[in-house]
Amino acid sequence: MIQVTDFINKVDIKDSDNVNCEFEVRKKAMDFYKKYPFYEEDDWEIIKFQNSVNQYNDLMDAQKYNEIEAYKEKSESKYKGAHLLVNKSKGIALTGDILTSITVPYKKITNVEPSLKGGKEIKDGILEGDLEIPHGLEPYFKAFAIDYYWCGNMMPTVGNFIPGPHGGDNWLLKMDTIIDCHTPDANQNWRDWIKESWGEDLNKFITDYYFEDCFEKNTLNIKYIVRESDPNFNTANCIPNISSLNNENMKNLQKNNNKLAKEFLINHVKVIIQRSYRIENKFHGDCKKEEEDEVKEIIKEVFVRAGFNGGQINKMISLF
Repeated sequence: MIQVTDFINKVDIKDSDNVNCEFEVRKKAMDFYKKYPFYEEDDWEIIKFQNSVNQYNDLMDAQKYNEIEAYKEKSESKYKGAHLLVNKSKGIALTGDILTSITVPYKKITNVEPSLKGGKEIKDGILEGDLEIPHGLEPYFKAFAIDYYWCGNMMPTVGNFIPGPHGGDNWLLKMDTIIDCHTPDANQNWRDWIKESWGEDLNKFITDYYFEDCFEKNTLNIKYIVRESDPNFNTANCIPNISSLNNENMKNLQKNNNKLAKEFLINHVKVIIQRSYRIENKFHGDCKKEEEDEVKEIIKEVFVRAGFNGGQINKMISLF
């Protein structure tokens, strides 16, 4: 049986001294990206480059290789400790991006505008009890904060994702962009990267990136993040998939004492846990009883740490 504490320590990208870059571009995060089937080949390598991926590409285009080498030691502001995943023969450099931001859901669902801005500050503020959270929502945000910097909430990309005006910085909008990559639109650099790397075989991308739990089985249909109460989970009774936190979606999430907001947060937590489990174990395909039981043990531990009571936990222990 899985040792849950050991698992959490393995998949959690923790803070460290003398490093101020984003967690998703730290060396431990890059080590996880190198586990993805698409990047296990020898021509992909992790390099220390303490500046942006755009700066790396500019220097490569200008053939300023000495300057690239110099960024192993020197660093730009907020890039100390940063790494890239590169394929020099193909001329591709990848950075990392968070799948689902905690900042906008916190602001929108709580209706609080904190002075804190970054994901790390919001995460720490939630866990340390320094941020205002309406009664009843505390454990839901704490669970999200606990697994926020796990490897399952990160992915290698060609650049940061532009979420748009309504807080679409989440895995749903990113998957929708990827599935629709052949249509010119926002985040064109992502669309071009997916087309050039996977072409028409987007199911292979889903497998290569351990996103199997985010899609209906053997389809390109993104799972609903929340559903109306329906014992048969009939999609006809689902509200539209929430890939942004616009006013209409917020009305749905916040009605009935934040009923669907709670489901929204918990399902993000489960996606991160399940994807972290897949990445750490290089696991693909359907969960058999052993894998399902191990994932449920991890979910249970996160819920306990978040402060849910036993009755709440028993109702919520299921896979996404």
